[in-house]
Amino acid sequence: MKVLFTCSDKPTISRNKFHRETLRARFDYSECISDGKSYLSRIPSILLRLPFSMLGKDVYFVGYMGHFLVLYLRLFTKKPIVFDFYLSIFDMMCNDRKVYKPNSLLGRLTYWIEQKSLEKADFIVVDTHKLIDTLAEEYSIPKEKFVRVPLTINEENVKPQKVERYKPQFTVLYVGSYIPLHGTEVIIKAAKILQEQGDDTFFLMIGKGPDLEKCQTLAASYKLNNIEFKGFMSLEELNYYYNAADINLGLFSVGERANSVVLNKTNDSFRVGKPHLTLKTDAMQEAFTDNEDIFFTEDNRPETLAVRILEIKRNPTLMKQVEEHALASYDKKLSNTKAKEIMDKNIFSMLFTSLRDKND
Repeated sequence: MKVLFTCSDKPTISRNKFHRETLRARFDYSECISDGKSYLSRIPSILLRLPFSMLGKDVYFVGYMGHFLVLYLRLFTKKPIVFDFYLSIFDMMCNDRKVYKPNSLLGRLTYWIEQKSLEKADFIVVDTHKLIDTLAEEYSIPKEKFVRVPLTINEENVKPQKVERYKPQFTVLYVGSYIPLHGTEVIIKAAKILQEQGDDTFFLMIGKGPDLEKCQTLAASYKLNNIEFKGFMSLEELNYYYNAADINLGLFSVGERANSVVLNKTNDSFRVGKPHLTLKTDAMQEAFTDNEDIFFTEDNRPETLAVRILEIKRNPTLMKQVEEHALASYDKKLSNTKAKEIMDKNIFSMLFTSLRDKND
């Protein structure tokens, strides 16, 4: 089976890298990608080459970000398209980051592109049943088109490792891009509460993004001495901090997107076997169990987060149990191997059968 892969995001990000390696190992593989530094440099190059790259292929696999690429491919072919949807661009731009309003021209255009890309794809890869329910209802897409596949990460660079502690005291780690979805202000305010209580828990914040400056300003106004900010770093560097902290934090915001997603850093945390603490959402409850392989907060108030951190800190036996169960859950439910098994069974085997029947 001849498969063409394309995407408009960087082909080296974990999700696209996983698909490229998987397809290359399994099929007669080719790709139409770009190593440009921005979307503006990558997209024109891809669009110019894609019609010629399509010639003679049996299946087209569209990685992230590929919403408009699905529509472009469908102009030239009726052959199967597998679309790794990953996340809703409409929800991210309009409801999460609030770059433009849903009813604006750009908002309506984004909605249309998203809806049509889902309609035109034959298989749609997403990571939670909650997201399937949301997309099926929002865009009137048959649920049969969706295939739930766990998020995939770079397992070569993120892995369990024995390292020295970053700090002698109990350390809570945030890694991320400071987008509103993560609710980073809640973390800063929780750090303030614990400092005022005389607790020595240390907060390490790694990354950069829209809310970083706001968080730094907030921390300075609170005169916090229990927090440190570090900038963007590679996965190889991050792996040390994942392993050197006691708890890794998830998201603490509310909304439809927050309720429907599992974050990459959640999988990273499970991969290294460190307790993950995050807001209880439908998507998280779908995959994990509180006090068994994960820790939940019942709401996104800073007071709730502060109390939960202290509860975990004061129960090292439970922490150890959750660590062990997190590692087991990763192998059973979240690993790249598991993702390959699901895609083989629910996508590629069906495509093989269809292609064979057509050729008989």
